Amino acid sequence: MMKETEVVCGCAEDWPEPDPGQMRLLIGSGIASTAFGGYIVARRHPKWLPIWFAGLVTWFTLCKYLICTRCERYGEACDFYYLGKWAARLFERQPDRTLDTAGIIAEGGSVLVLQYLPMLAAVRKPKLLLKYLVLFALSQWALLSICCRKCIVYSTDPWKAKTCPSYKQAQKLFGGGEA
Repeated sequence: MMKETEVVCGCAEDWPEPDPGQMRLLIGSGIASTAFGGYIVARRHPKWLPIWFAGLVTWFTLCKYLICTRCERYGEACDFYYLGKWAARLFERQPDRTLDTAGIIAEGGSVLVLQYLPMLAAVRKPKLLLKYLVLFALSQWALLSICCRKCIVYSTDPWKAKTCPSYKQAQKLFGGGEA
């Protein structure tokens, strides 16, 4: 876990490299939650699978363009599943743009489909739903405590503090960042 004493000045250039052990937990929990969610959709409501896959593809492409290309960690092995490097392979940096409504809608919509469609698919199977909810909770906890926690300490992007719901959640849980 990150310690408050790691903060030198709260500047982006002081942002430490991701911890490999923490990243294994973050990526592993994200993959487990996503894969199990896809399994649930495929098994319970296979006709929903194209919608779920569209959410997955949108999250890995359009959202990375609309969000990651504007982030200060673009092109780097960032704490957000190392996706700063992924975004740099797909798209050019967009340094003069900030997160806008399109980015929020794309991220929110794709995450809604990826994370909540499996819940709907499992709603009449309590054990299946409970298993998914445990994986979902673990992945969300890992995201907030590993990725978002660092962001509230080191980020200098004003749009994150103003518009990112995960940033705001992490602020409430861990303190720090702009008020």
